[in-house]
Amino acid sequence: MEGGQRTTGALIDRQQRGVAALLTRFKYLVDLAATPAEDGATKEVAAANAFRMEVESSALVRAAEDLLQLTRELKEMWLFGPLRGIGEGEGEGKMDEDSKKVGEMVEALLKRNSGVSRP
Repeated sequence: MEGGQRTTGALIDRQQRGVAALLTRFKYLVDLAATPAEDGATKEVAAANAFRMEVESSALVRAAEDLLQLTRELKEMWLFGPLRGIGEGEGEGKMDEDSKKVGEMVEALLKRNSGVSRP
């Protein structure tokens, strides 16, 4: 992702465009499905409608995938980079120590409870 695309405004704009595309494609798909077949419609007309529905379905899936890609990129930025605030991530060693202490406490509880008879 380019540096200019990481601004808050650009990310919000990208999210809004993705949601708009998703809603638009869904609306077109529902409109196509709700359109009644004309009397005397030929196989060609039915095939054309089926093709249009397939195209709109593919576009709907693509819009959803674009939004999923955006969420993945936001998670990556949050975990590895620019979405961290000043001083965030500096206490990671403390977190490791705390997790070891919690693990030791859980192991002690399990050992203590394993000696208790169960009905």
